[in-house]
Amino acid sequence: MYVATRLGRLYYEDHGTKGERVFVLWPSFLTDGGMWDGQIAALAQLGRVLVFDPPGHGHSEPPPPFSLDDNARALLDALDALSVKHFAMAGLSWGGMIGMRLAVLAADRLSALALLDTSAAPEMLRKRVQYRAMLSTFRRVGMPDWLAARRVMPLFFCERTRRERPELATRFWNDAIGFPREGVYRAGKAIFQRGDFRAELPRIDVPTLVMCGAEDRATPPERSREIASAVRGAELVTIENAGHLSAVEQPEKVSAALASFFAQH
Repeated sequence: MYVATRLGRLYYEDHGTKGERVFVLWPSFLTDGGMWDGQIAALAQLGRVLVFDPPGHGHSEPPPPFSLDDNARALLDALDALSVKHFAMAGLSWGGMIGMRLAVLAADRLSALALLDTSAAPEMLRKRVQYRAMLSTFRRVGMPDWLAARRVMPLFFCERTRRERPELATRFWNDAIGFPREGVYRAGKAIFQRGDFRAELPRIDVPTLVMCGAEDRATPPERSREIASAVRGAELVTIENAGHLSAVEQPEKVSAALASFFAQH
């Protein structure tokens, strides 16, 4: 199903029982809503679950140039169109960046927030330069498998996952290279050129769960600790044997933590 927003039409899936309790799930860069397949069943027992494909990813339309603030407002556009006034949100990486901004932009609408493998800090200059080069290459000619295996996979999956369950990395990359290149490029620019959001963290005043894969190289655990220490009352959970895509690598552990947290709030 599609819903119109300022960033083009977003594809979404609607699971669970329609009612007052609504959970919004937004995934990582280079993934679509299918990233959350391991969590949907557990959350659908608690209420309605709306899973979005981000702009330029999955079935959603390629967006115009945008910022993360634009992205947060576009998600509100979608929820307005779906008559959702109040909601809880789980976001991983890109999704967490959107969730933090919504907690400030629309504090009266957000009831609880789960931030997975994300960062409130700006991207380090060294990584920003590296990621810009990779994005530009992807935009022009795509990315060869050997370069993805060397540079991209270690950012998203821990070493154990890549060794024991290589099919997860293969599926991830096969999906990613099918997304529109221009859409991926514009999303990457919004994410990697983001501003510093750390000064805003004390303004977040909703129950907050912060989770991170213990071996996350894209947004290391210290970034999650930084968020948890700045958001009043935030709970911090570390997921062992997981990298950046903790929800994919350890779906049962992440599902249990999310379901327990949202059941309480």
